[in-house]
Amino acid sequence: MLDWASLRGRPDLKEANGHASVVGPGDFKPVRRSGVSLALGGGAARGWAHIGVLRALDEAGVGIDMIAGTSIGALVGGCYLAGKLDELEAFARGLTKRRIFGLLDFRFGGSGLLSGMRLDARMQQHMAGLTFDDLPKPFVCVASELGTGHEIWLSAGSLTQAIRASYALPGVFEPVVCNKRVLVDGALVNPVPVSVCRAYEQRLVVAVNLHYDLFGRAAVIKHNAGELTLDHEIKEDGSKRESRLGITGVMVEAFNIIQDRISRARLAGDPPDLSLQPKLGHIGLSEFHRADEAIRVGYETTMERLNELQRLQTVLV
Repeated sequence: MLDWASLRGRPDLKEANGHASVVGPGDFKPVRRSGVSLALGGGAARGWAHIGVLRALDEAGVGIDMIAGTSIGALVGGCYLAGKLDELEAFARGLTKRRIFGLLDFRFGGSGLLSGMRLDARMQQHMAGLTFDDLPKPFVCVASELGTGHEIWLSAGSLTQAIRASYALPGVFEPVVCNKRVLVDGALVNPVPVSVCRAYEQRLVVAVNLHYDLFGRAAVIKHNAGELTLDHEIKEDGSKRESRLGITGVMVEAFNIIQDRISRARLAGDPPDLSLQPKLGHIGLSEFHRADEAIRVGYETTMERLNELQRLQTVLV
């Protein structure tokens, strides 16, 4: 793999401690440059596609001026700007179903099925002590605050703390406390954070939407409830087929719907200049072992849109 850190010419990382802090209105520092601003969306295992997107942009020499990330978009974006994308990609490609199970730290009776500490330990191996100030370009992690529903933008303090807060899926990972705010997955409020890039006055915003092909356009269907059925549905040949999803299946499908509908609403009101939409509907949210496939799809999707992106660079920048 290429030495991505040296290509970006980032300064030596300095020692820093602390927790992720919450951005206030007076903390915004608009930055106008000649590259593109990326809004990397949430999508759990499908988020490995972000690695392919970043590889394609680097290969094409497209400069990146800023990254705003939600959930796994925050993880990939933060690792990229910290010069740790090689390590993250090696980790992702090395995952198997067995290794994934080994990373799970079940914690019954808490506020989440998993505490997230084993995953956090892996991040700390490569990014311990890093803060947002150590990054060469502006970076924002999007999270949601429990109790108020506020959308929280994290752009100062501990990098790993902010990333953890951004991907803390309710019911799965325990919430993360940042400066007395209890934070969970940012995809609940802003799955594809184009609005963050706009707030920083970025002229050319590229969004990566990982849920575009999961559902069709929102529809209202008038339907007959029919007779009561509990655990099965009738197939065309008259036989029964089990239709129970289980708790995990129901949570995953519900989260898919939430992210898709919120993404459509937010992007309609604040569209990006270019939207990359990798076709990843066949990859489940928990299928992290399919990184090779997701990365390839992200790379190919980006390469297919390079001409359009380069045209936009000449017009908008």
